[in-house]
Amino acid sequence: MSVSVLIITHDKIGQVILDAAVKIIGSCPMPIRAISIDMDCDYKKKLTKITAIISELDSHTGLLILTDLYGATPSNIATSIDIENSIVVAGLNLPMLIRVMNYHTLPLYELGDKAIGGGKDGVLTYYTDKYNKNATLKN
Repeated sequence: MSVSVLIITHDKIGQVILDAAVKIIGSCPMPIRAISIDMDCDYKKKLTKITAIISELDSHTGLLILTDLYGATPSNIATSIDIENSIVVAGLNLPMLIRVMNYHTLPLYELGDKAIGGGKDGVLTYYTDKYNKNATLKN
């Protein structure tokens, strides 16, 4: 049984990233749901909806909550959820979600570390020089 994942982001960012990850991987190997948060949402209503989604997810082996921006409304809602055996990781990007899906059999806290590693490893700068055939990669 895999850890469940709940993606909480602004607008439809989470769903778009989830759709892209599923296309790249070919399937969704774990229970994942994405929910959009509008900046002017009713906080209590969204929290109630998120709580219902969490109860639908089989989170007995843990719940990994991924948010797009630390300190913003989705992240604030995520950190206010009082559920046992859960962690919140902010800074969602496509490499992070792909890493989570590729390592879906890991326990919750190891999967959280993999998520952070995937997110960080997926951010890099590629320096090109049209006059030099040797391009460099910096991360």
